[in-house]
Amino acid sequence: MYTFNLSSLEIILVEPQIPGNVGAVARVLKNFGVNSLCLIRPCPFLTKEAISRASKAEDILYRAKLFSSLEDALSNCQYVVTTTARRRYKIPLLTPREIAPFLSAMSQENRIALVFGPERSGLKNEELALGHISVTIPTDASYPSLNLAQAVGIVLYELFLQTKCGISQKFPRLATGAQLSAMYKHLMEVLDKIGFVQKGQEEHTLLVIRRLFSKIPLEEKDIQVIRGICRQIDWYTSKTDF
Repeated sequence: MYTFNLSSLEIILVEPQIPGNVGAVARVLKNFGVNSLCLIRPCPFLTKEAISRASKAEDILYRAKLFSSLEDALSNCQYVVTTTARRRYKIPLLTPREIAPFLSAMSQENRIALVFGPERSGLKNEELALGHISVTIPTDASYPSLNLAQAVGIVLYELFLQTKCGISQKFPRLATGAQLSAMYKHLMEVLDKIGFVQKGQEEHTLLVIRRLFSKIPLEEKDIQVIRGICRQIDWYTSKTDF
């Protein structure tokens, strides 16, 4: 039997704007036995307020990994869960409780990123598109907004409960974010060569392709097959007048 592997979790905050919130998130991570915090273009966060609100979780603050882009932060992660407070077009949403058993199986062989957006705006559509699935926390419709640390705490609480529950299966190891990014780049290049990508529609086409492949998480061998197809298209177009 397997239980949730909390060491597989990477908590990622995109552009956190309030130092105290970053400190409070560090405390929440310590509450639930999670140690890895990543910050994307954060505000100056090693302030007196942040350290005070971390309350004996200062070590997590000092060890926080800094990145200039979300894509860079995801490069070593195999499965990406984004968070949103509102329903977005064509993005499937689950609650933390619904997704927790699946993530427990995923955590055995894969590094899982939990991505939270800025306090005032949440994640942008292009950031949500980098995830395999999105999570939302049910709240009263008259006041749905949660504090950043509260949101992180609710999600981690549901996942922590899975450490008390056994599962009989584990999910196989998936391709990393870096491998996926290279695959998408290669795929877009060959699709452009054969005239599939319309001028001015590059971003939309990439978004559609990402949504397609995120429905079934890809293993490294799947990436190799797709890139092999891309190489064959490259070869064929080099021999053919397009």
